[in-house]
Amino acid sequence: MRRALKPDTKPKITQENLMKFADNISDYLKNKNVDEATWKNLNEFPLLSKQALYVMDWKKKTITYQRNIDKLLGYNNYEFDFETALGMIHPEDIAVVSRVVKGTVHHYVHSKTVEPDSYLTLTYRFLKKDGSIIKLLRQTGAFEVSNKGELISNWSLITAIDFVSNNNQVEWNLNTNEVDFLKFKDNVYREFRDFFSPRELLIVHGIKKGLKSMEIAQELSISKHTVDTHRKNILRKCGCTNKEQLLRFCAVNGICS
Repeated sequence: MRRALKPDTKPKITQENLMKFADNISDYLKNKNVDEATWKNLNEFPLLSKQALYVMDWKKKTITYQRNIDKLLGYNNYEFDFETALGMIHPEDIAVVSRVVKGTVHHYVHSKTVEPDSYLTLTYRFLKKDGSIIKLLRQTGAFEVSNKGELISNWSLITAIDFVSNNNQVEWNLNTNEVDFLKFKDNVYREFRDFFSPRELLIVHGIKKGLKSMEIAQELSISKHTVDTHRKNILRKCGCTNKEQLLRFCAVNGICS
């Protein structure tokens, strides 16, 4: 069933920032040499009915390979381009997803330490061509790298998980060695430094200390109503429904650590 989305300028701004980031990465990679990978393994990879596979080239800003996208998302080969892959992320998820994507790409482009068996898992909602919403599990790894070890393109295996997940949280995890993961976290944490406003951060700190709304209000010299309003906005912004989920979100993304 098609669901209408409320107009919001913030997702548009976030999407524009993500595309600007892509422009900067493309400029950085434009003179990098790369041996083009073969599609043989991708063509032979078995896909289930609720799965699709594609390759994003950050140097050329194009989708260079795709399978089953039309069946899963409704977009044909021409419609599912680089901008669609990044721009049709659900407006309520884009603020988190964009930061994880930027942190990941920045890490593997600039650290020059692409681990061949490393891959990122990311869950988020995506807008299909017919306007309906689908919850995806995306597994992403390096496909092509430069001769200096910089990420050029990545493969992404996406799986519809509506039948096993009914929450709206964006979750991620990197499967790699411990040293690489510690460096990777720094890049992701850097992206989340401005996720909450300064006032929201103070309230999150109060929640983390176990304070109730009235106690936070007294500590910040504001009304309880203002604190409650901020708490609702904080939960909405990160797709959480309770304090426990919020604190886990903050821990995973290096907020208030």
